[in-house]
Amino acid sequence: MRRIALALWIGLAAGVALAETASIIDPTDALEPSKPPRTSSATPKPSAQSDAAPKRERAEAEQRRRAKAQARAREAERIASERKAAERESARLRVLEQARQEAAAREAAARKAAATQAAQAARASAAKAAAARLAALREAAARELAERDAAAREAAAREKAMKEEAARQLAAKEEAAKQAAAKEAADRLIAAREAARREGEIKRVAVRNPSMLKDLPSIGTAFRDCVRCPELVWLPQGEFVMGEASAANGPRQIVAIRHRLAVGRFEVTFAEWDACVAGGGCRRRPNDAGWGRGWQPVINVSWTDAQQYAAWLSRSTGKRYRLLTEAEWEYAARAGTDVRYWWGDQASRGDANCAECGSKWDGRQAAPVGRFAPNPFGLHDMHGNVSEWVEDCYHERCNGASDTRVLRGGAWYGSARSTRSTSRTSAAADHADNGIGFRVARTE
Repeated sequence: MRRIALALWIGLAAGVALAETASIIDPTDALEPSKPPRTSSATPKPSAQSDAAPKRERAEAEQRRRAKAQARAREAERIASERKAAERESARLRVLEQARQEAAAREAAARKAAATQAAQAARASAAKAAAARLAALREAAARELAERDAAAREAAAREKAMKEEAARQLAAKEEAAKQAAAKEAADRLIAAREAARREGEIKRVAVRNPSMLKDLPSIGTAFRDCVRCPELVWLPQGEFVMGEASAANGPRQIVAIRHRLAVGRFEVTFAEWDACVAGGGCRRRPNDAGWGRGWQPVINVSWTDAQQYAAWLSRSTGKRYRLLTEAEWEYAARAGTDVRYWWGDQASRGDANCAECGSKWDGRQAAPVGRFAPNPFGLHDMHGNVSEWVEDCYHERCNGASDTRVLRGGAWYGSARSTRSTSRTSAAADHADNGIGFRVARTE
């Protein structure tokens, strides 16, 4: 824009110079004739000196005219030269402007072409990206469809398998129910026969021990002294030969039970122990080994803990509760028999819980109380399940509560031999483990 303004200014200056030149150079000045001298008849002819003065004036005027004409001519030449220079500069500027415009046009065209190419490339890239997205969506849709089909097939197979398994379980349950019904019928028959056998044994025992006859009506009858108290069974009075007949053991001792004695029908349970804890009579809440509480026999209790429980029962009921002596325990376990187990000399399958007694709890854990048949006195689990603390010291003399105390009956992890009526073992009075419990006695 500056170049265009400069060209316009130069053109305007050239026009002004031409106008000034026209005003300075007047062609009429060169053609104007010199005026002749004025003559008069009355004037006398000048002398030679007087003629010379006008000639000089004319010569000087002519010289001034010529100088002025030369000056005008030089000025005209200068103006013409400047005009030509201005025209040349204007022409050069026009050429430059045209070149600039052409370059700008080429640059604009190049930019437009580049923009067009970029737009085309962008459109191509966008189209490619769109095609890629579409392909990815199609692939994802195909994969999802395949996964759905696979999931549907898997679900159908799983449902079929579940139906088949349900059918198998139903058939197994029906078969188990049939077997259970058959077993229950067989168990009823066996129980009836066993009851008859026990009744006969009790009568035979009573015949051998006439003092039992007066207690026959109360044998096996369970009672409680309070709601939270354990069930007890009155034992008949009598006598028995304590210990096992063998040369190694020496002569056996005859023991008479002449006092009124009630013995716990079951081993003391966790429910009964927890009632003692809640009542403030027992300090410890023993661990149940993960087998549950309730009807499980209390375990992990020491001889000292058992003494606390018996003392709490005595305070709560006003009756005399304690642990059984060794003699009382063996008398209760034998139940009038003179064999290794109340049912005979061999450990019958399923009659007790020990490591080799054939029950489902064998060698695994203590069973809930009362899961095996009672002996003729109506007492459960006298053989196996948990070893039971009794009152006696293991040695003849006790020196204090920390002395070794006797355990009878054998435990779920012991051998069948360890559960015999005559078997005995011992532990420190403050010892406790998951195979040790106890049952209580009450005397009058």
